[in-house]
Amino acid sequence: MNKKKKRLLLNRKPGSALVLVLLVVLVSFIIGTGLLALGTQSRVMSSNQVQDMKARSAADAGLEHAVQQINNAVRAGKWSESVVPYAGNEALPYSDSVYSVKTAYNAIDGYTIVSVGTDRNRTRTVNTKLRLKGLFEDAIQCRDNIVLKSGTVVDTIDSTISMDPADCDEKAIIGTSSVEADSVILNMGVVVDGDVVVGVGGDTSTVIKDLGATIDRSYSLSTDVEFPPVSAPSLFGPDTTIGVKNGERTIGPGGDFPANGRFSGIALRQGTTLRVIGDCTLYLTGDVRMGQDSAIILDASKNAKLTIYLDGDWISDNNSSINNETNTPTTFALYGTGPIGQAIDIKAKGEFYGVIYAPDADLTMFSGGDIVGSFVTNNFELKNPARFLYDASLRTVTVYDEGARFVTSRWTEE
Repeated sequence: MNKKKKRLLLNRKPGSALVLVLLVVLVSFIIGTGLLALGTQSRVMSSNQVQDMKARSAADAGLEHAVQQINNAVRAGKWSESVVPYAGNEALPYSDSVYSVKTAYNAIDGYTIVSVGTDRNRTRTVNTKLRLKGLFEDAIQCRDNIVLKSGTVVDTIDSTISMDPADCDEKAIIGTSSVEADSVILNMGVVVDGDVVVGVGGDTSTVIKDLGATIDRSYSLSTDVEFPPVSAPSLFGPDTTIGVKNGERTIGPGGDFPANGRFSGIALRQGTTLRVIGDCTLYLTGDVRMGQDSAIILDASKNAKLTIYLDGDWISDNNSSINNETNTPTTFALYGTGPIGQAIDIKAKGEFYGVIYAPDADLTMFSGGDIVGSFVTNNFELKNPARFLYDASLRTVTVYDEGARFVTSRWTEE
């Protein structure tokens, strides 16, 4: 290579390096600008997502506040169709978010609530319909254990139509809130014309001990079961025992014992009878003790109805019974208001019509015939095979029924 060519190559090298440096700088600038834009976009998206979440939380808070206002009125006995909560740009504590609520009510469609949550420039809207829910939505609902003896059949009727399960399209539901193994024991030959449910996230194959039962479906609940607290009404004394030492005595208007009051308990000696005449509501601070062959009879000819709030235990000797001649489950209602571990042992020589709500109590039952109604307890054991008929009409309630409250039945989000 001659000297002239060498000089040309040497002269070209600095210029080439400069071009290369400029290209590197340009590429770095483009990449950096892209990353900056991407980072800015990500921050904007994250900020929008956070604001969306805060707006949705505000909308939920507005909805919950409206439902609480409605149910507070129900519990206080002050509910009317004019209870339609409203809020305009109410601020959430310790937050920049606000919510607005509009509520409408009519006797046909019930409640419709629109709750709008706003956080800065982000808005979320929740549209909700409410329904009135009572305490007795299912045939048997327990916190913990259910034990059904061989040969037990669980079915559904609608007493407003007939007492024949063939005339009712509703399915029976029995279940537990527990997820522990063997919480539901279905012995051989048990038939449930409906579903068996277990607690949220529970494994049905372990929670349900199936020893040869026939059921429709089994599944775990999507939300926790609510057990609303029930308190005894404010009733005056006489704070004495409703006692029957021999023969028969009556309770109700014009009877041996007043129709309404707070008593220390019920004590029926062997072979005695307490006959209910008229509508009676009792708050019992102590125990119910039913001696052998004793009976509580709800006299259908006297329009009998018996509602008991029980702090103590219910103890029944052999062949004692509750004979509800009205053949209507809502006319005998027992509410367990005692502590956790309250014991309720009920026997019925023939058919039993009634509802029992005692989510902290352990219920055992022996029935000589069909059981018609609904039970909500901590534990439940049916001591003998029987036909348990859930009355679907129990799902129809009013704001005046014990434990009634409005709950969400359908919602959409915008």
